[in-house]
Order: sequence, then structure tokens, then C-alpha cells
Amino acid sequence: MDTALLGVICGAAGTVVGAVVAYFGPLQLERRRERLEREVRTEDRAAADIARYVNARTAADQWLDLLRRGYQAALESRLDIARFDEDVVRCSDELRLRLTELAHLGMSEPRTNPAFTAFRRAAEEIRRLAADCGRVDKGDGERTALRCLEACAAERTEWARQVLGTLSARTGLGLSC
Repeated sequence: MDTALLGVICGAAGTVVGAVVAYFGPLQLERRRERLEREVRTEDRAAADIARYVNARTAADQWLDLLRRGYQAALESRLDIARFDEDVVRCSDELRLRLTELAHLGMSEPRTNPAFTAFRRAAEEIRRLAADCGRVDKGDGERTALRCLEACAAERTEWARQVLGTLSARTGLGLSC
């Protein structure tokens, strides 16, 4: 009788252990799979945010390059104002789009973004400098346009620092310019 009872107890214990393993084994695997998926989604989100920053930085750099070339052409009285205006609109639209993509990071909208405003002001000053190309003394216009270009570069650097700081905090990566 003791052997039969021991067999029943061992059988019941085996059944319980088997049931627990059958229940918790897949549960653990499911939890591990969900955790890995969450980590992948977090990494994907971080990669997407970094790609958005890179796109915005590229658009800002392209506009700054356009402004620098425009300034040099205006100094040499060879700036095609109509073409410059078209290029400024194209660069402005591109940067506006890219800045809007970063809005979810808490960055300011394009119309209130100091870097975007500095770019617009520099474009106006370069255009004004080119329009005054018939004047012999363009000194004030040159200095104003140059100060605006320098302000663009400074604002772009500050903006990049802010975005990278936000991305660093959000992703846990040590990003810096």
C-alpha cells in the first residue's frame, strides 16, 4: 500500500510540475519575446530620431552653404537674385519640413526656431547686399550680411547642441556635436 500511495503522490506531483512548466515555460518565453521587441522598438525609435536630426542638420548645412555662396557672389556683384530667391525658398521649405519632423522632441516650430529665423534674416541681408551692388561703398551691407551669416552658424550650432542633448536624454546615448 505504501508503494501504491507513493506512486500516486509521485504521479500527482509529476503532473503538477508538468502543468506548471507547461504554463510558465511559454509565459516566460512570451515575456522575453515582448521585452526584446520593446528593446528593438526603442532602438528603432532612437535610430529614427537620429536620422531625423541628421536630415535636419543636412538641410541646415545646405542652406548655410547657399547663404555663404550667395554672400560671396553678392560681394563680387554676380549674384542672380531670382535664382538665389528660388534656392532660398527650396532650402527654407526643406528645413521647415525637417524641423517639423523633430517637433515631437519638444523642439520649437520652424517659425519660432532661432536658427530658422537667423537663416531667413541672412537671406534677406544677402539679397539686399546684391541689390545694392551698383553702389561703390557696400561696407555697411557687407558687415550686416556677414554678421547675419555668423549668427546663422552660431544659431545652427546651438540648435544642434539642444537637439543632441534632447536625443541623448531620450535615447541614453552620449550624443554631442
